[in-house]
Amino acid sequence: MDEVRRSYHDLIAGLRDETVALVRVSADAVENVTAALLERDPQAGRSVVAEVADVNTRVMSVENEVLELLARQAPVARDLRIILAALRIAQVADLCVGLARTLGTRAGRSEDAMTPTLRALAYEIGAETVTLLRQAAGAWAALDAALAQAVAGAADAARALQRRAFAELLELDGASAEAVIDLGMAARAYERLTDHAVEIADRVLFVTGNPAPA
Repeated sequence: MDEVRRSYHDLIAGLRDETVALVRVSADAVENVTAALLERDPQAGRSVVAEVADVNTRVMSVENEVLELLARQAPVARDLRIILAALRIAQVADLCVGLARTLGTRAGRSEDAMTPTLRALAYEIGAETVTLLRQAAGAWAALDAALAQAVAGAADAARALQRRAFAELLELDGASAEAVIDLGMAARAYERLTDHAVEIADRVLFVTGNPAPA
């Protein structure tokens, strides 16, 4: 019986390790795609898309493993919370990777609208977003409630940068409407990535029994 329980808990630990890895893959993808956008490098953008091609398959594997654990082991209490959180975090990582793929297709576009101010903001927003995702992954890896709560606070600073970028877009003069819309959609993608980092942190708080920040 002890061996069976060890195997069960090894499965849960492996599930969490894989979902931590998926979040870190998504953070790397966002970092690389931000560089591609700032360097106006379509080839680098396409490379990001190729590098994360297996993520959907990995997420499906997590989903299948979760279903099997629920069916065969009937987990309760903290084990159940971890398994359910792992499922949602895998799905969120997949959403992050999808946004990185979308951003990758935008590399090399909208250059006529990219002012020095917007370029500086894009660099800051990209760096802040990557940091948030990596902090969220770290909180999940260690089940660290304090680090998870810090992600929510740091997200406010990232959102302030995003609002500045939107305001700058509204003040552009002489740029094509298509370029402005394109940059606006890219800014919206980073906004969603911030939301996803916070959701991962919220799952950590759910597992540890801590309230999410208001």
